[in-house]
Amino acid sequence: MTNTLFDFLETSLMECEILTDVNTSVCNSYNNIYYSKVIDCNMILDSAVVISIAICIPGKWQQELIDIYISNYDEFDFIPHVDSKGKLCLFEKEGILIDQNLVGITIQSLFRAKDILEDGLTQKNKMDFIDEFELYWGQLSNCRLTYFVVPKTHKSQKIKYISNLTAKRKNERHIEYINRIRNKPLYVAKETGELKRWRLENSPILNAIYFAISPQIYVFPPDIRNNINIDYLNNLLSFVPKDILTKLIYCLGRQKVIVFEIKQPNGIINHLGFYFENGCFSKKNFNFQNVNNLQPLIIHRADKKYLMSRTAEKDLDNNKYILVIGCGSIGGYLINELAKQGYENLTIVDSDILSNENIFRHILGLEYVLKNKSDALKEHICKNIPEMNIQSINEKIEDVLLYDEINLNKFDLIISTTGNHNVNRWLNTYVCNHKLYVPIIYAWNEVCGIGNHVAYFKYGNVGCYECLFGRNDDTGELYDKTSYCKFGQKITKTVYGCDKSFVPYGNMISLKTVLICMDIIKDILKGKTLDNFILSVKGNYEYFKEQGFEVSDRYINQKENVKKITGSQFVNPMCGVCKDDYPK
Repeated sequence: MTNTLFDFLETSLMECEILTDVNTSVCNSYNNIYYSKVIDCNMILDSAVVISIAICIPGKWQQELIDIYISNYDEFDFIPHVDSKGKLCLFEKEGILIDQNLVGITIQSLFRAKDILEDGLTQKNKMDFIDEFELYWGQLSNCRLTYFVVPKTHKSQKIKYISNLTAKRKNERHIEYINRIRNKPLYVAKETGELKRWRLENSPILNAIYFAISPQIYVFPPDIRNNINIDYLNNLLSFVPKDILTKLIYCLGRQKVIVFEIKQPNGIINHLGFYFENGCFSKKNFNFQNVNNLQPLIIHRADKKYLMSRTAEKDLDNNKYILVIGCGSIGGYLINELAKQGYENLTIVDSDILSNENIFRHILGLEYVLKNKSDALKEHICKNIPEMNIQSINEKIEDVLLYDEINLNKFDLIISTTGNHNVNRWLNTYVCNHKLYVPIIYAWNEVCGIGNHVAYFKYGNVGCYECLFGRNDDTGELYDKTSYCKFGQKITKTVYGCDKSFVPYGNMISLKTVLICMDIIKDILKGKTLDNFILSVKGNYEYFKEQGFEVSDRYINQKENVKKITGSQFVNPMCGVCKDDYPK
């Protein structure tokens, strides 16, 4: 920062009506943080209270916010939006645009600080403690990180916890080892199986307690400038019914973990916890005494409901049962996205093995080569996304249905991503012959990315998958009427002979098809889709042409980039599969 700019800033601060005694500090650090400039002064509040503050200008003030500290914070009560070192939280950093005007942003920050202090000292903003409870709890000293899968039943109950008990290091003193272990994160859940996601197989599983309380008065966070004490814990225990407290408390061992869910009078829910050792529980006073090593637990929720709270799809019915046929390039990405959207009840079917040549257009990589695709996808997703219920079937869909291994009627949606028209036509015939009213999506790519197609069919609506095919007038051969690739061309390539043939297209083409498919899935499961249709998206022509291919008349005649055709537009009245099944 240039001296001229700083001189101008100092002059502006001296002229600011809410400041007095403006002086540049001889030291450019504050609370062990280096700043370009530190300015000491007094701030005068409307109530005539004078507060000593430090205005700290960071070196990268164009990208960072100005820091303002209360110099004499120990003289005041604990107030919202001030951390344990007296620094004020002035603005939310996420999404903020910082003006490149140092004087302007400093003055703006000062008036914001004045408002925070006025509201804090008059307790006008006291309820901000409740809204940001966990933020203050996490600033207590000696905190311990805890990952917690909140039980689905919000009632007081026994739960489980584990920690990563690493071995003692060479030449490490015992007290050093114990202190290191006490700083290891804890992992807490209702069921033992839920703890498996953290893969700490060699760690003992111990009992903990989860108390869900609903006090009639507000529970505020403790003053973060002081160490937590047992009185705070005992105060929370006073809100637990005595019969429940005495029933659960004796399941704890020497090392005790207690997690609280506090439903405040305004409905806001806060989570916090305690770890401590030993201690005796008084049956007379219903509290703990003589505890050792009391630590506040910072609760990081790891349950699915909370983890999905940042998504925009929280209103989806995630209990739908979905069958996905095909775990290849499209299927792999689609199944992963379904899991990320929260759809947890998935059945995936594929008999293929993942090979080396698959990995550059598949979500799975070298780790899973030579494993069955459906098993590998299940393993990959369940390792990374919680609370999944995936059934993997390593067979062809034709065999699965012929031997009654699954009942299609139990599914809310069926999706075929095989890209194999013969398999899809077989499935279409099976559904029509058995009069199954389960909605079905078919998704496929075309050679070299010339097109993406997603079709929707439900038995009883006009048109079926078979209606998408016709016969060539000259040769009588069956062909795909939806294709953007001219009929009669060889579009497959081979690796190690005809047994390893494939249709060439890239990873991005599959991702594009999946994105189209996901939007359609949401509409179907919300009941917004009434008619059968096929949606086709034209791809890049230049690369397709470079590979020696020719486009079809459909590609040439389709002026729109995206075209949706309903069943009434493509239905074949002479279709050998559906002609007797839809309303005339």
